[in-house]
Amino acid sequence: MSLSVLVVTAMYPHAAQPGSGAFVKHQVEQLRALAHQVDVLHIEGYRSKWNYLKGAFEVFHTTWRKRYDVVHVHYGLTGLCALVRWRAPLVVTFHGSDVLQGWIQPLISRFVARAADATIAVSPAIAARYPGALIPCGVDLERFKRGDRDHARRSLGLPPNGKYVLFPFNPERRVKRYDLAAAAVAGLRQRGVDASILSVWEVPNERMPLYYAAADVMVLCSDSEGSPTSVKEALACDLPVVSTDVGDVQSLLEGIEGTELCEQTVDSIAQALERVLGRDGQPSFDGRAAMRRYDLNHTGRALEDVYRAVLQQPSRPATALRGLR
Repeated sequence: MSLSVLVVTAMYPHAAQPGSGAFVKHQVEQLRALAHQVDVLHIEGYRSKWNYLKGAFEVFHTTWRKRYDVVHVHYGLTGLCALVRWRAPLVVTFHGSDVLQGWIQPLISRFVARAADATIAVSPAIAARYPGALIPCGVDLERFKRGDRDHARRSLGLPPNGKYVLFPFNPERRVKRYDLAAAAVAGLRQRGVDASILSVWEVPNERMPLYYAAADVMVLCSDSEGSPTSVKEALACDLPVVSTDVGDVQSLLEGIEGTELCEQTVDSIAQALERVLGRDGQPSFDGRAAMRRYDLNHTGRALEDVYRAVLQQPSRPATALRGLR
């Protein structure tokens, strides 16, 4: 049975930030591929926090005008916008910083979780705080696969020689700790390794496979993560990953030879990068096989299960404000 779903999110690709929330778009596309009717309401919180208040009116108006089987919200703060939806049950996915960072966002997320009909966590650490379905963000294995390094570098206008350490995040986002990554790469150069950091952000997700193909290794050293999609995409492209023990990265890298889990210090990151970059001539790296369990098709089916379980719950009062009583 086809379902009608309204996805409410402040993270979604748009002209100003083409790489924002690609993992949400992937879920939307997969649900549509499974024959569900999915509308997206993008809350432009990046422009102004007042847009969350405006978003609440938009959610109410949208759900009043059209009957949805489910309203699915991504991120705790955005969940506030859907508390005044009309009729439809509420599913909330928590992604990381909305639960694990600071105290204001976790407080809001706790409030939203109590009003929701079902919650989804993208990592075990989040699920430990908000019991519900554990559904990590998936990866599009048709799009993200091994590419030719020489071709990728030519396409991106990069010099053909040298080692590239991919940092696929906005350096201005302090939580991503670009300072550590840059210092580690600088340390490699001091040791005689011809390495450069390749920072990529505000790039359409469709072009990211080129950057994964052009790089020699990806680095992740964030203060906080949920279940980082970039790691899954890199591994699906057979790009080795060096990461600190953050989010669910340890389980993502488990059993994949040629990856490195290190401490969140410049020296530890630099040493791990040097070991990975020194594997030239060794057997070809294979991270893709381990990523098949994150195929978007599995994600779509798991979301279907959550939606149908919610719809099987006892009938609800007409307004969604019931969850706040």
